[in-house]
Amino acid sequence: MKIRILVCVCTLIFIAGLPFSSEGAKRKKPVPRLDEQIAAAKLREDFAVLREALEKAHPSLYLYTSKEKFDELFDATTKSFDKPLTRKEFYLRVAPVVEMVKCGHTYFDFPPKLLNQLSREEGLFPLPVFFLNRKAYVDLEDEDIPLGAELISINKQPTAEVLAKLLPYLRSDGYNQTMKYRMLADEFALHYRLLFGTSKEYQIQYIPFGKKEPVTVRLPALSGSKLQKRLVNRHSAKGKFKNFQFKWIEKDVGLLSVNSFDFGLRKKGRQRYRGFLKETFEAISEQAEAKHLIVDVRFNEGGYIGHDATLFSYLAQEPFRENESAVAKLIDIPLEKYQDKKEFFKGVEKAIEKSLAKEFKKAPDGLFHLIDEKNKVSQPKRFGFKGHIYILTSGWTHSGGAVVCSMALNNDNVTFIGQETGGGHEYYTAGNMVLYTLPNTLCQVEVPMILYRNEIPENSFPKGSGIIPKHQVVQTQKDFISGEDTVMQFALELIRKSKP
Repeated sequence: MKIRILVCVCTLIFIAGLPFSSEGAKRKKPVPRLDEQIAAAKLREDFAVLREALEKAHPSLYLYTSKEKFDELFDATTKSFDKPLTRKEFYLRVAPVVEMVKCGHTYFDFPPKLLNQLSREEGLFPLPVFFLNRKAYVDLEDEDIPLGAELISINKQPTAEVLAKLLPYLRSDGYNQTMKYRMLADEFALHYRLLFGTSKEYQIQYIPFGKKEPVTVRLPALSGSKLQKRLVNRHSAKGKFKNFQFKWIEKDVGLLSVNSFDFGLRKKGRQRYRGFLKETFEAISEQAEAKHLIVDVRFNEGGYIGHDATLFSYLAQEPFRENESAVAKLIDIPLEKYQDKKEFFKGVEKAIEKSLAKEFKKAPDGLFHLIDEKNKVSQPKRFGFKGHIYILTSGWTHSGGAVVCSMALNNDNVTFIGQETGGGHEYYTAGNMVLYTLPNTLCQVEVPMILYRNEIPENSFPKGSGIIPKHQVVQTQKDFISGEDTVMQFALELIRKSKP
C-alpha cells in the first residue's frame, strides 16, 4: 500500500477574455468508490494491461516465481473475472498475484484519491501495533490497553490468523518477511479494513506484559484522522530523523547513522552529503583510539542510486563496483497510453528512453546490459575506516540501505547485528520506475525496469533472503516498553567483550 498526497492546481480557461460558464467548466472528477461495480469485460481489460506491463517490462518477473507458475496465475485470474466485481474485490484478487513477483519496488494499489479517502474514513481499528518476532503488541501509551500488551485476537479471530491473511498484500524482496511486518505496523488499520471491513467497535483480547491470563475489552473504532494522530504519537515513533549524523559513544567507538539516501538529486544535497562523509571520516582518522565504528542503517529504505556507493567507499577494503551487473528487458517504455500522466508528464518518457539507450546495450541473450563505462571501479577513500565495523540492520533496511550491506559482505572486518534486511542480498530492482493507471478500475501498478546484481561472495545466503546478521537480535517485549534499544546495547556489549 502506497499512500501519496496529491496537490491539485486549479486553472481558469478564458476565451476572448471571458471565462467559461460554470456549466461549460470541466467538472471535478469524483473520488472512485471502493464498492463501485465494474463489468467483467472491463476487469479483464485492466488485468490484461497489468499482465502486459509486467511481462514486457519487469526485469525479474521470473526470478522467484517461474514463468509456468505465473502463466497459470495470470490465466486463472483472468478466467475468474466472469461477473461484475467491486473495485475492492478486484484489488483483493489481483494484489496477491502482483506480490508473487516478490519485489519490494513493485506495487499494486488503489487510485490515489481513493487511498486518501480510505485513510480518513470512519470505523478503523483504533490501536497502533508493533511487531516483535511476528507477534503484535500495542504501540500506544495511556490508553485502555497497556503499552506492550500482546494482542491475542481481534473480533474473536486469533491475531495469527489475521496476520496470515494480511501478509500476502504486503511487498518485500524475495522470501523476506521482516519488511512485511515493518510495513504492516504502519498500515495495519488500512489493510485490516480492506480484508475484514469496518466496525463501530472492536472486541480485543490481549495479555498484559508479565501476566498470563488474557483480558477482553471493547474499544470504539476511530476515524482515520484520529488514528493518524495516534500513529504520530505512538510509543515507537522516533520523531523526525536526520538523514545522516555521527557521534562518539565512547572515545574509541563511533556511531554513524545513515537513515536514508532519499535526499534528492540536487547538487547542493549531494555536496552536503559528500562533505559530511569527508569531514566525519577525516575526524575519525585523527582519533587514534578509534577502533570500532557502528553503522546504523536500520531505518534506511534507500533513495537515489549512487549514495550507497559513496558511503561504502569509506568502509571498503578493496576496489569495488556498485554492482556486478545490471540488465533491462527493453529500453523503450511500453504501454504509453496507460502511463500515469502526473509522473510521466510530457518529455519524461523520451528522456528516460534516451538515457537507457546511452547506458544499456543489447546482448546475445536478448537483454540490455549496462555498459562498463557506467559501472566503473571505485577506490576506497584515503581516510576510510580501517577498524572493526558493526552494521545494524532491520526489515526497513531496503534498496540502497541493503546494497551497502551487500557491498560490506566482501569485507572481513564487518559484523552484522539485528534483523534480516528487507532488501535482497543478491538482487534488487531500481532505476526507472514506470507507473501505470489501469483504464477502468483506475488502480495503479508500478513496474521497475532495471535489475541489479550485487557483487557478493558465493553462497552468502539462501536465494531470496536478505542479509542475515551473524547476531540476530530482536528487541524484547520488556525493552520495547521501556524504550531500550536492544540491538544497540548488544553491539556495545559485543565491542566491550572484544577489548583486551
